[in-house]
Amino acid sequence: MISVKLEEFIDTKSLDKLAELYELLNEEKLSAKDTGVNYRVISHWDDKGIIRFSRENEEANRKFSFVDFIWIKVVNELRTFGIQIPMIKKIADDIYEPLPMKELFENFANNIDGFKDYEIEDKAEFLNFFKSGEYKTADYDSLPFSFSYLHILITEAIATRKSVSLIVFNDGEWFPFIKENEHLYPKELLYKKEFSSQVRVNITELIFKFIVEDYLIEYLDGLHLFTPQERKLLYYIKEGDYKKVFVIFKSKKQEPLEIVKSKTAQEELIRILREKEYREFILIDKKNNEFRIRDTDEEEPKPLKERKILVKNDDPNSKRKFKVITVKE
Repeated sequence: MISVKLEEFIDTKSLDKLAELYELLNEEKLSAKDTGVNYRVISHWDDKGIIRFSRENEEANRKFSFVDFIWIKVVNELRTFGIQIPMIKKIADDIYEPLPMKELFENFANNIDGFKDYEIEDKAEFLNFFKSGEYKTADYDSLPFSFSYLHILITEAIATRKSVSLIVFNDGEWFPFIKENEHLYPKELLYKKEFSSQVRVNITELIFKFIVEDYLIEYLDGLHLFTPQERKLLYYIKEGDYKKVFVIFKSKKQEPLEIVKSKTAQEELIRILREKEYREFILIDKKNNEFRIRDTDEEEPKPLKERKILVKNDDPNSKRKFKVITVKE
C-alpha cells in the first residue's frame, strides 16, 4: 500500500459506533452461496491466501462475516478487471494488517481539543484516560477487538455513507481513497491518481448494492443503515407493487424527481436514501393509492387528516411483508 496514515482521513465521530460495528461486521452468518461467488473459486482464493477467515472445524461449511462478504466482492471485482492473484494477495496482506492501536490512540491524544465532536459514553472518563497520560502505558494487545484497515474502511463507508474506494495502479501499488477527504492526500499521490492507469473498486457502492438482499436484511438490521420507514419503501419497491415514486428534496433549488417503475428504480432510490438529501417520498401504488415516507426515524409518521402508510403485515397467509392502511387524524 502506498504510505498514508489512514487514521488521518477517517471522519467517523462515534467511537461507540465503531465498537458496535466491529461486533456486527464480524458475526459469521453468511454462506458461500450468499456471496454470489462459486464455492470452488472461493476455495481457490483461500488456497492462494487472498481471502482470510477463520474456521474452527476444517470439515465444517464455511461461514462468512460481512467483512469477508465485502472482501470477496472486492476480489471478484478486481479479478473481473483482470488483476492477477499475486497482486491481489499483496493488497490482502496490507488491508488485513491490524491497525496500530497505540498510534491511533496517540493521534486522538494529540487532537484532544477535537473530542467535543465525538460521541461516546462516559466521555469524561475517556478524556481523563488521555489527559492523565495512561494511554502511553496501556496494554493495547489486551483489547477485545483489533481493527484492520479493511474494517475501518467498511466502517467509514457505513457511518458516513461517503465514497470509499480502493485504487489499484498498473504498477501494483494501491491505496484507499476517501473522496470527501481528497484535499488531505499528498499532491504526489493525487497526481498519480489523476494521470496513471488504475482500477477502482468502490466499497460504499458494494455495501449499498447488496444491502436489501433477503439474506442480508436481518443480519445487518443492527447497522441502522435505513430508518424503519425507508426499509418499508425499499421492500415495496423490491416487490414491484407500485407505479411511480416522487422524491421531494430538502433543497428548494433541487426540482422534485419522478422515478417510474423500472429495473433501475431500486438502485436510484438507494442512492437517494444514501445521500440523505430528500425530504419526502410520495409512492403511488398500482391502485393509485398515495402514501408518503419522510426523513424520520419514527415507525409511523404523524397523520395529517388522512393518509395512507405502510405497516407490517401480520397476516401469516400473505406473502407481502407490508401493507397499506389509511390513518386519520
